[in-house]
Amino acid sequence: MADDEAAATPSGPSESGAVATTEETTPAVPTAELAAARDAHREAVQTRVLIPLLLPLITAVAVLIYVLNLSRALLAGGKWGALAIASIITVTILVGAAFISSRPRLRTSTLVMLVSTLFALVIASGLTTIGPSEEKETGGGGGYQPPAGAPVATLSVTAEPALKFDATDYTVKAGVVQVNYVDGGGTHTLNFDTSDPNLQKFELDVPGGPKTGKVDLKPGKYTIYCNIPGHRAAGMQATITVQ
Repeated sequence: MADDEAAATPSGPSESGAVATTEETTPAVPTAELAAARDAHREAVQTRVLIPLLLPLITAVAVLIYVLNLSRALLAGGKWGALAIASIITVTILVGAAFISSRPRLRTSTLVMLVSTLFALVIASGLTTIGPSEEKETGGGGGYQPPAGAPVATLSVTAEPALKFDATDYTVKAGVVQVNYVDGGGTHTLNFDTSDPNLQKFELDVPGGPKTGKVDLKPGKYTIYCNIPGHRAAGMQATITVQ
């Protein structure tokens, strides 16, 4: 009887009073969501930090390279060559802009290729004209042979927009003279009207340059003038007295 009662009695909590509990687990974050979060963070850093900082710098460097190489090409081209180069570049930009605007669905890769091609052509023209442009900056006209030695005097002549020089008479010491042609407005040259074959080749030019050059002048009088058609007839000439 005792065994039967013991078997019929329901089992209660253990003597220690502890109740069994199930282990709680934290749900794992899917790997795909973590990767997406990292990509979103990286993209936010690029679009909000890197691009705003780098884009102005890259643009400034590109513009500087473009201007330097274009200016070299213009200097090497001379008066009419510079006009032709500027006209070609202007027409190319206008045609390119019209082409791009007429195709609103133009792919970004094609647009980048067109701009890069124009940029590369300007750089190439600037690199190929480094020598001629530097010679034009420091020369004194085609074929002119400047004298050796340091100048003993300096002559400054200003080309004024009213088709005249800033003076009608100048005086300098005999010997090697450095002539500085000052741009007062407009396009003008400075040439010598002389029987000296070498001095006949001397020419300064504003605003394009060269603007300085050395000449060897013996005592006497020399006539300078602007050889642009109509300028000398309008009064753009002067006398240099060499003592």
